[in-house]
Amino acid sequence: MTSRSLKHLCVFCGSSSGTRPQYAQAARRLGRVFLSEGIGLVYGGASVGVMGQIADTVLAGGGKVIGVIPRGLAHKEVAHAGLTDLRIVDSMHERKALMAELVDGFIALPGGLGTFEEFFEVLTWCQLGIHRKPCALLNTEGYYDKLVGLIDHAIDEGFVRSEHRSMVVVDHDPQTLIEKMRSAELPHVRTWITRQQT
Repeated sequence: MTSRSLKHLCVFCGSSSGTRPQYAQAARRLGRVFLSEGIGLVYGGASVGVMGQIADTVLAGGGKVIGVIPRGLAHKEVAHAGLTDLRIVDSMHERKALMAELVDGFIALPGGLGTFEEFFEVLTWCQLGIHRKPCALLNTEGYYDKLVGLIDHAIDEGFVRSEHRSMVVVDHDPQTLIEKMRSAELPHVRTWITRQQT
């Protein structure tokens, strides 16, 4: 069974806190798991919303946090001033490419359209063979039930191969999610294109 090293993980999540306190609580729990497992956090660099919750938790415990934020969002999303390392880039494309280079896997917490887009991009890169890093959903309060159902529906309808379902790691518990990411059996895919061609 695979037991991959997870030294740094990228977390995609909302710059909003959502309507339920459980979303922020889950972010803090995940942050504490990062600390106990010695995992560095790479995220979108904001100090607000769910993003701020996980960053503050890891920082408060003495962990390493790298934020990556586009120049145009640094004020809108209120860039976090207390990070271990804040990298300001010129575009969303550059943001995602840099985050992907720095990490060993990806986790999406509850978030909005940007979170969905970021998660599906790295998932597509895995499908195309550009990387072999686990892509996970922290399914707090069943937030991602319908998204997982959509992926399963796409498989049923012949638009996604059944072997690619294993690329999506899902659990509601942060510790269990990390364990599943370490042992995830990702499909072996011939590289179709390079990241520069995406």
